[in-house]
Amino acid sequence: MKIVALGAGALGSVYGGYLSKAGYDVTLVGRSAHIQAVNRQGLRISGRDEFVADVQATTDARALREADLLLICVRGPDTAQALADVAHLRPEIVVSFQNGIRKDEPLIACFGPGPVMGATSVVGARIMEPGHARCTSFGHTWFGELNNRPSPRLQAVVSVWERAGLLAAVSDDIRAAEWSKLAYLLPVSALSGLTRLPYHQILQSPDLAYLLVQMVREIGTIAKVYGVELYDLPGINVLTLTTGQFDQSIRILSARGKALEASGQTDISTNLLHDITIGRKTEIENLAGDLVRLAYDAAISTPALNFAHRAIRGIDGWVQK
Repeated sequence: MKIVALGAGALGSVYGGYLSKAGYDVTLVGRSAHIQAVNRQGLRISGRDEFVADVQATTDARALREADLLLICVRGPDTAQALADVAHLRPEIVVSFQNGIRKDEPLIACFGPGPVMGATSVVGARIMEPGHARCTSFGHTWFGELNNRPSPRLQAVVSVWERAGLLAAVSDDIRAAEWSKLAYLLPVSALSGLTRLPYHQILQSPDLAYLLVQMVREIGTIAKVYGVELYDLPGINVLTLTTGQFDQSIRILSARGKALEASGQTDISTNLLHDITIGRKTEIENLAGDLVRLAYDAAISTPALNFAHRAIRGIDGWVQK
């Protein structure tokens, strides 16, 4: 199986490294400095495991000639150009690890509905320096056909992930899984970007945990109105946060934050915070834009979500790149 990771930043590199180490033919497509370092000295993976993967890497997606499995890991604003660069490929399977409730639509427009498979991930990753990706949170990856029916290729992809030593499973409702992940990621990302605080400190702050729960519940209301039932994922207990007592939900987050700090997991941060830190426009529209519009169309009140959306957009408005 020939695997191409398009947009091989942190997550694409972690996946690519593990898959290459397991013997799969992997090509990373990414930015120049990272790709040059990978080609010069291999791809270093750290975090849960420490190894150097001998993986192919290029900056020129147009030069690719084949891909059986195409992993879309580019930033949301870069999707249109990235897909244009690989539109000549005819992959058997295409999956997007981007965030947003409409992330699969550009893939369908580019390749047709047949190859597109749903996916979502709670793997945390960060580029430490060119050529070095660190896995900051060794979480699960879920796959599912868009019609939620079982298929041989679905189980085959899960088996590929498992053979690479990655945590993976089939989701009975991949759309609900994607919404459930986003319902937690979006509040955490927005709060980290606005406060510049790491994940474990956000969870331990009663005020920030309050806002996190409020946003999760607002997203849960939107989901329910549009026929999506959120559920708990490992490490992301969205259903519990939306249905339990509000104070109890805050205590759950506080306990999680303390456990992360006690175990030394204090380097977990969000891509949105990284974007703000380096002065790059964020993915807030991909994360929140569609949710805000769906809420408006259904006359759902989402004050916390609206504030986070507009506040991050306000920061983006002063960014030049």
